[in-house]
Amino acid sequence: MKTTPAWIRKTAPLSLSAAAGLLALALSGCSPTAGAAVDPSCTPKHQFSTITKGTLTVAAYDFAPHLKLEGNQITGVEGDLLNEIAKRECLTVSVEASGGAGAAIPAVQAGRADLAASDWWRTKARAKLVALSNPVYLDQGALVSVAGYKTVAELDGKKIGSVSGNLWNDEFAQVFGDKFAVYQDPEAVFNDLAAGRIDAVIDSVGATTARFESNPIKDAKIIPLQPDPRIPVTAHPGQLNWPTKLDSPELTKAINENIEELRKDGTIAGLLKKYGMDPSAAEVGEPNML
Repeated sequence: MKTTPAWIRKTAPLSLSAAAGLLALALSGCSPTAGAAVDPSCTPKHQFSTITKGTLTVAAYDFAPHLKLEGNQITGVEGDLLNEIAKRECLTVSVEASGGAGAAIPAVQAGRADLAASDWWRTKARAKLVALSNPVYLDQGALVSVAGYKTVAELDGKKIGSVSGNLWNDEFAQVFGDKFAVYQDPEAVFNDLAAGRIDAVIDSVGATTARFESNPIKDAKIIPLQPDPRIPVTAHPGQLNWPTKLDSPELTKAINENIEELRKDGTIAGLLKKYGMDPSAAEVGEPNML
């Protein structure tokens, strides 16, 4: 199935008209999924209000390995992290999944959800609509090849593919010229890699990891994209965050403090490894916005 590349979905702002339409969709036909019951003796680590008392409502959609919707549960890297935060704050988790990706941010804006999940990046455009949390982990670019190339420099003279809309395409095209081909969908580019018609694919670690769970390529390796001075965008991978409503500072503060605790105790790195991603993505550097 063709999907919109994460580099577009996570950076493009919504127009007011699109947001209004998606918000209407998000407010209709909602069937939240219930989380596990909370121990009555539980003491929350922070004090803040949520839309529904005792519940953390998450606007999300299925986007493995970041977040997976499995019946009335969420898993994946973000899902497990949010379940852990809810546990520490004595909350159950409820999922608002109506409307898919496009409805998540409008649902937060309207107070239908406490936060949005499923690989949302910190961007300047998004910061005008919602409060951005601290970075949770990096949505790293990936250098995918059978040969196991580790740097962009090793691709000189090689045939490279990427999918239309990826953030790095223009810069790669300027450096590699006709050796760099842009495909209209992931199926085509990975089919050519499997057949040996191209030497490498530039994608994202998360998307490729999920793809290889069901459609592996023999001997193909996923290497986090390293910075290359010829391609400036490689030095700035997307910082995944959990957007909250602009007027919910206590919630945002609690989320931020939980994120940093989960980073320090190794939980984020451990979950990245569990779901097949590189644990180094837990080291986010200073917060920035694309």
